[in-house]
Amino acid sequence: MSEPEAPDLTWDGARPHNRAYDDSYFAAGDGLAESRHVFLGGNQLPQRLQSARRLCVGELGFGTGLNLAATWQALEAHASSDAVLDYVSVEARPMPPDDMRRALGAWADLSPMAAAIARACEHLAPGPNLRVLADGRIRLLLLVGDVDARLPTLHAQVDAWFLDGFAPARNPAMWSPAVCAQLARLSAPGATLATYTAAGWVRRNLQAAGFAVQKTPGHGRKRDMTVGQAPGEPRPSSPPAPVTVVGGGIIGASTARALAEAGHRVTLWSDEAPAPSHLPALLVRPWPERAMNARGRFYRTAFGTAVHSLHGQAGWHPHGVALVHAGRKPPPELEPAAQLSARAGLRLSRGGQWLADAGCLEPRPWIRHLLDHPKIEPRQAHWRPGNSDTPTVLATGAAAHLPGAPDTPLQGLDAAVTRGQMSRLADHDQFQPRCSLAGAGLCARLPTGVWIGSSYVHDTTSTHSDAAEATVYVDKWRPHLPDLPAASHEHAAALRVATRDRMPRIGPLDDTGRLWANWGHGSRGATAAVLAAQQLLGLMDGRPVVDLTSLRD
Repeated sequence: MSEPEAPDLTWDGARPHNRAYDDSYFAAGDGLAESRHVFLGGNQLPQRLQSARRLCVGELGFGTGLNLAATWQALEAHASSDAVLDYVSVEARPMPPDDMRRALGAWADLSPMAAAIARACEHLAPGPNLRVLADGRIRLLLLVGDVDARLPTLHAQVDAWFLDGFAPARNPAMWSPAVCAQLARLSAPGATLATYTAAGWVRRNLQAAGFAVQKTPGHGRKRDMTVGQAPGEPRPSSPPAPVTVVGGGIIGASTARALAEAGHRVTLWSDEAPAPSHLPALLVRPWPERAMNARGRFYRTAFGTAVHSLHGQAGWHPHGVALVHAGRKPPPELEPAAQLSARAGLRLSRGGQWLADAGCLEPRPWIRHLLDHPKIEPRQAHWRPGNSDTPTVLATGAAAHLPGAPDTPLQGLDAAVTRGQMSRLADHDQFQPRCSLAGAGLCARLPTGVWIGSSYVHDTTSTHSDAAEATVYVDKWRPHLPDLPAASHEHAAALRVATRDRMPRIGPLDDTGRLWANWGHGSRGATAAVLAAQQLLGLMDGRPVVDLTSLRD
C-alpha cells in the first residue's frame, strides 16, 4: 500500500519550516492569533457559529492542523450544542502526527483538540480520509494529494474557505485559475473566503472565478490580507428529519449512529436476521492484495476510518493481522515465513504481509455501543415497506434476499447470498497466536479462544451448524499452519450478501429521496461500516463526499 509522502521539515523551536517551499507553516510570534485573525475573523466565523446549525469549512493546506483546532475551539465557544461542522481540507504532504503534536504543543488551551487531530491523522492514505471527531459534531474529510487532482473529486457546499497554502510565489499551483474555479464550483451561495496573502494575481484569479474580493488589514507585520464572497445569499439549513433504518447489524447500527450524531431521530428496525454481525469475530483490515484496483483503495480508505473510530472501544482487539500468502502470485511487501512466524507467535509454512494496525472485532459489544444514543429508538420487529414519507435506509444484508421478504426493494440488485461458518479451535498448548491471521480464510484470536473460518456455501439459507463444513476451512488452513489443531464442536454460521463487483451499494434507490441503501458488504462490512455510514449521511444531508468508487492514487 502506498503511503503519503511526508514533508521535509526543519524546526525553529515548535515552528516547522518546509524545505521544499522554503516557507513556514505559520508566522513567527503567535500562529494561533494569526489563524484567529485571518481565517476565523476573515470569515466572521465566531458570529456565524452563533446561529448556524451546520457549517462547512473548506481549506487548502491542512499543515499542522492549527486552523482546525482553532475552528473546533470556536465551535465549542460560540455554537449551540447541537451544531455540527464539516471540515474539508487538502494537503499534498501531510505532516506526521508526532510533528503535529510538536507544532501544536505551543498552545496549552488547544491541547485536547491537538491530541484528537494528531490521532485522526494516523493511518492516512492518498485520496480521501474521513474521520469523525468530537462525538460526531465534526466530520473531517482530509484529501491527501495535489489540490488540482483532489478538488475535482469532491462534492460539497462550502460556507467558508481558508486559503492557507504556502506563499503564492513559492507554490503557484495552489492559487491557479483552475483551482479558483474549483473553489467557486464547491461554494455555497454567499460563501466567504479569507487568506493571508494580498498578491494581486491571486485576487484577480479569485475575481475571474466569480468571487468579490477586497483587501483588509492583515495580522502582525503583514499590512494586508484578502477576503471575498461568492455570489448569492446564504441559505439556512433545514432541521434534520426523522429517518428509519432497517437492519440491526454493524452496517445498520453504524448508519443509525452517524445519522443520530448529525441530529436525526432514528428508528431502527431489526428482526435478528442471521447476519455476519452475529458471528463471534470479524477481521478489520485493508486488502493490500487488491491495492491497485478501486476495491482495494476503497477498503484502504475505510480501514483508516474504522481504526480511528474503534480506538479504545469494547470488543476491539488491535493486535495486528498476519496476512499469509495463500495464492499463486506473491503480494507486494512479502515477509519471509520465519519473520511472519515470529510476529504471529506460531509456525507458518509461508510468508506474507504484516498488517500492524489491523485486528479482530467482536461485533456485539460494538453494536451495543453504536446504538447507545438518545436519538436512536431500536425496534425488534420485521419492517415492511409502507407509504410513509420518512426517509428509509435499507441496511438489511442477506435478509433482503431471503424467502419471506419479496417486498424488500433490494431484490432486483445483482448480488448473491452465501453462507459462512466459523468454528472454535480445540484447546491446544502449541497453538496460541499473538494475533489474528488472514489469507486462507480467517483465524481470529479472541480473549476467549481462537475461531477459524470461514466457509462460502452457495444455494442455501440454512444457518444450522455443520461439522463437515468445518473440515473444509480447517483443511484449507492446514498447509499454512502446520500445528493447527482440530476444530471443536462449537460452530457459528451466518448469511452474507455481496454484489458482483464486491463493492457495496451506498446511496439512493429511487428519485424521491425516500429510499436509500447501505448494502452488499459481503464479509467486509466490519471494515467498511463507519465510512459507508458517513458516506450515506453525506449523500442524504448534502454534506461533503467524494466518489469512493473512483479512488485514484
